[in-house]
Amino acid sequence: MGLLGNSFQHLSVAMVAREKVQGIHSSNIANADTPNFQADRRSFENVFSSLNVGSSVGQAATTNPKHFADISSSHATSGSIFSNSPSRSIDGNNVDVQKEMASMSENQLMHELTMQLLKGKITGMGNVITEGSR
Repeated sequence: MGLLGNSFQHLSVAMVAREKVQGIHSSNIANADTPNFQADRRSFENVFSSLNVGSSVGQAATTNPKHFADISSSHATSGSIFSNSPSRSIDGNNVDVQKEMASMSENQLMHELTMQLLKGKITGMGNVITEGSR
Protein backbone atom coordinates (compact mmCIF):
# COMPACT_ATOMS: atom_id res chain seq x y z
CA MET A 1 0.00 0.00 0.00
CA GLY A 2 3.13 2.22 -0.09
CA LEU A 3 1.61 5.26 -1.81
CA LEU A 4 -1.56 5.37 0.28
CA GLY A 5 0.09 4.27 3.51
CA ASN A 6 -1.15 2.05 6.31
CA SER A 7 -4.01 4.36 7.26
CA PHE A 8 -5.84 3.52 4.04
CA GLN A 9 -5.49 -0.18 4.83
CA HIS A 10 -6.68 0.39 8.41
CA LEU A 11 -9.73 2.27 7.17
CA SER A 12 -10.62 -0.31 4.54
CA VAL A 13 -10.41 -3.14 7.11
CA ALA A 14 -12.47 -1.00 9.50
CA MET A 15 -15.17 -0.63 6.83
CA VAL A 16 -15.39 -4.41 6.41
CA ALA A 17 -15.47 -4.87 10.20
CA ARG A 18 -18.27 -2.27 10.56
CA GLU A 19 -20.30 -4.10 7.90
CA LYS A 20 -19.82 -7.44 9.68
CA VAL A 21 -20.83 -5.92 13.04
CA GLN A 22 -23.96 -4.50 11.41
CA GLY A 23 -24.79 -8.03 10.25
CA ILE A 24 -24.28 -9.35 13.79
CA HIS A 25 -26.73 -6.79 15.19
CA SER A 26 -29.21 -7.53 12.38
CA SER A 27 -29.02 -11.25 13.11
CA ASN A 28 -29.58 -10.68 16.82
CA ILE A 29 -32.63 -8.51 16.13
CA ALA A 30 -34.01 -10.96 13.56
CA ASN A 31 -33.79 -13.75 16.15
CA ALA A 32 -35.32 -11.77 19.00
CA ASP A 33 -38.32 -14.11 19.05
CA THR A 34 -36.41 -17.36 18.52
CA PRO A 35 -36.60 -19.60 21.60
CA ASN A 36 -33.24 -20.22 23.32
CA PHE A 37 -31.37 -17.92 20.93
CA GLN A 38 -28.22 -16.52 22.51
CA ALA A 39 -27.20 -13.08 21.24
CA ASP A 40 -23.85 -12.76 19.49
CA ARG A 41 -21.89 -10.15 21.47
CA ARG A 42 -18.82 -9.72 19.26
CA SER A 43 -17.71 -6.11 19.27
CA PHE A 44 -16.11 -4.06 16.53
CA GLU A 45 -12.75 -4.63 18.21
CA ASN A 46 -13.22 -8.41 18.08
CA VAL A 47 -14.15 -8.38 14.41
CA PHE A 48 -11.45 -5.85 13.46
CA SER A 49 -8.71 -7.85 15.18
CA SER A 50 -9.90 -11.12 13.61
CA LEU A 51 -9.70 -9.52 10.16
CA ASN A 52 -6.12 -8.43 10.86
CA VAL A 53 -4.76 -11.85 11.85
CA GLY A 54 -1.43 -12.41 10.11
CA SER A 55 -0.95 -8.80 9.04
CA SER A 56 0.93 -5.93 10.54
CA VAL A 57 -2.14 -3.71 10.63
CA GLY A 58 -3.19 -2.94 14.18
CA GLN A 59 -0.16 -4.54 15.79
CA ALA A 60 2.08 -2.36 17.90
CA ALA A 61 5.80 -2.49 17.23
CA THR A 62 8.14 -2.85 20.20
CA THR A 63 11.34 -0.92 19.64
CA ASN A 64 12.72 -1.41 23.12
CA PRO A 65 12.98 -4.66 25.13
CA LYS A 66 11.22 -2.88 28.02
CA HIS A 67 8.06 -2.28 25.94
CA PHE A 68 5.01 -4.38 26.64
CA ALA A 69 4.01 -6.84 23.94
CA ASP A 70 0.81 -6.20 22.02
CA ILE A 71 -1.76 -8.46 23.64
CA SER A 72 -4.88 -6.81 22.24
CA SER A 73 -5.48 -9.35 19.47
CA SER A 74 -5.29 -12.38 21.75
CA HIS A 75 -7.43 -10.67 24.38
CA ALA A 76 -10.07 -9.57 21.89
CA THR A 77 -10.62 -13.02 20.45
CA SER A 78 -10.64 -14.95 23.72
CA GLY A 79 -13.79 -15.90 25.55
CA SER A 80 -17.27 -16.62 24.37
CA ILE A 81 -18.84 -14.56 21.62
CA PHE A 82 -22.27 -15.24 22.98
CA SER A 83 -23.78 -13.29 25.82
CA ASN A 84 -23.53 -14.86 29.25
CA SER A 85 -26.22 -12.58 30.62
CA PRO A 86 -29.32 -14.20 32.08
CA SER A 87 -32.20 -14.83 29.75
CA ARG A 88 -34.45 -11.83 29.29
CA SER A 89 -37.50 -13.94 28.48
CA ILE A 90 -39.14 -17.12 29.59
CA ASP A 91 -38.21 -18.91 26.35
CA GLY A 92 -34.44 -18.57 27.01
CA ASN A 93 -33.79 -15.82 24.46
CA ASN A 94 -31.47 -13.08 25.73
CA VAL A 95 -31.71 -10.50 22.92
CA ASP A 96 -32.46 -6.98 24.12
CA VAL A 97 -33.88 -5.34 21.00
CA GLN A 98 -33.51 -1.81 22.35
CA LYS A 99 -29.81 -2.30 23.13
CA GLU A 100 -29.25 -3.95 19.76
CA MET A 101 -30.94 -1.04 17.97
CA ALA A 102 -28.83 1.48 19.90
CA SER A 103 -25.64 -0.44 19.12
CA MET A 104 -26.69 -0.71 15.49
CA SER A 105 -27.24 3.06 15.29
CA GLU A 106 -23.85 3.74 16.85
CA ASN A 107 -22.19 1.33 14.43
CA GLN A 108 -23.93 3.01 11.49
CA LEU A 109 -22.60 6.42 12.57
CA MET A 110 -19.08 5.02 12.90
CA HIS A 111 -19.43 3.38 9.47
CA GLU A 112 -20.35 6.77 7.98
CA LEU A 113 -17.40 8.42 9.74
CA THR A 114 -15.03 5.76 8.42
CA MET A 115 -16.46 6.28 4.92
CA GLN A 116 -15.85 10.04 5.20
CA LEU A 117 -12.26 9.42 6.29
CA LEU A 118 -11.70 7.09 3.33
CA LYS A 119 -13.27 9.61 0.98
CA GLY A 120 -10.96 12.32 2.35
CA LYS A 121 -7.91 10.11 1.75
CA ILE A 122 -8.94 9.44 -1.84
CA THR A 123 -9.83 13.09 -2.47
CA GLY A 124 -6.46 14.15 -1.07
CA MET A 125 -4.68 11.71 -3.37
CA GLY A 126 -6.69 13.06 -6.32
CA ASN A 127 -5.66 16.60 -5.39
CA VAL A 128 -2.00 15.58 -5.29
CA ILE A 129 -2.28 14.00 -8.74
CA THR A 130 -4.11 17.02 -10.17
CA GLU A 131 -1.68 19.56 -8.72
CA GLY A 132 1.34 17.44 -9.66
CA SER A 133 0.39 17.51 -13.34
CA ARG A 134 0.41 21.34 -13.53
